[in-house]
Amino acid sequence: MKRTSIGMILFAMVSCAVDRASAGQLLYLASTKGKTIVAYEVDSATGKLTKRFAVDLPGNAGPLAFSPDATFVYAAMTGLEDGKAGVATFKRTADGSLTLLTTAHITSRAPYIRVDKSGTTLLAAHYGDGDVTTYRIKDGICTDELLDHQITEKTAHCIELDPTGEFAFVPHTSPNKVYQFRLNSTTGKLTPNDPPFVPGPDTGHRYHEPRHYAHHPKLDLAYTSNENGGGITAWKFDPASGTLRELQTLCTLPPDYSGESAAADIKITADARFAFVSNRDITKRKPGDATQDTLAAVALDPKSGSMKVIGHYPTAHHPRSFCIDLTGNFIFAAGRRAATLVAYRINQKTGELNKLAEYQTDEIPIWVMCGSVE
Repeated sequence: MKRTSIGMILFAMVSCAVDRASAGQLLYLASTKGKTIVAYEVDSATGKLTKRFAVDLPGNAGPLAFSPDATFVYAAMTGLEDGKAGVATFKRTADGSLTLLTTAHITSRAPYIRVDKSGTTLLAAHYGDGDVTTYRIKDGICTDELLDHQITEKTAHCIELDPTGEFAFVPHTSPNKVYQFRLNSTTGKLTPNDPPFVPGPDTGHRYHEPRHYAHHPKLDLAYTSNENGGGITAWKFDPASGTLRELQTLCTLPPDYSGESAAADIKITADARFAFVSNRDITKRKPGDATQDTLAAVALDPKSGSMKVIGHYPTAHHPRSFCIDLTGNFIFAAGRRAATLVAYRINQKTGELNKLAEYQTDEIPIWVMCGSVE
């Protein structure tokens, strides 16, 4: 495990000075080319963002994750000094400021990381290599101690847990599958479930290839964004076996959409009334032509979890990551190819989005998430 220099730690501490009078929540945004994490104060009444600080990363930024109590932030990276991939551990104080502690090596680029409920295991999905790995977290610090390595298939895009933390799910786009595992929280070991994967939606309607996964906050259900064409699937979750069964698949593109599109992220509101999916316009358009990237809003039935698409809202080009703030009133979507963060207010009755503002970011914003502060 590579220790950071005292100079880097002092720089991070100085850079992360936050006004303790600002209470509520901070939005953390990681940018790949900028090699930064930038923090913004979120106004809980208006959704306005105010930049508070930025910290440099020792590599190209990737996904972020909190520890269960949000006292640590983990940042996956590529392009470290030795050319390897890694995970940086930041200590997070009550005011949200970050101090870089260590950088641990991991096997390869991870487009998604997650921490288990005990806070002792970091799980990573590896897109290019087609596998998943787990690493020891000791005293809040992610180490390079490899606990488990499970070979799946290429394009492992995401790794998420059910609410109990006993089961892990890994959507894969190209093979159109969701791999299923049991997680031993003591050892950090993954065991393939029975069956080890479930097939994605029927390829005939194009809205297949599961990419990201979100578990329903209240019901035994899960949802995936489906990259190919742009779609969303609802899955029945069996809490006894930890397995999924497809229930419903919908297109998340506007009815009049023209061109090629690929869905990316998916988020569900805490009250479980609405889900949102980001649709990236990947059409080869002429220079100057407007892109047609959108966020799709989906209403979820409170009893069955069945879905109904209720609207499509223009957003910055190539939205990959977005988040719902802690109040449940706002969405912040990062346009990866536009270096832009777009803020929306969520209509609490209808789920419709009202665009509030745009903010310029460092190049290639890759991940965004909100954390509470005092």
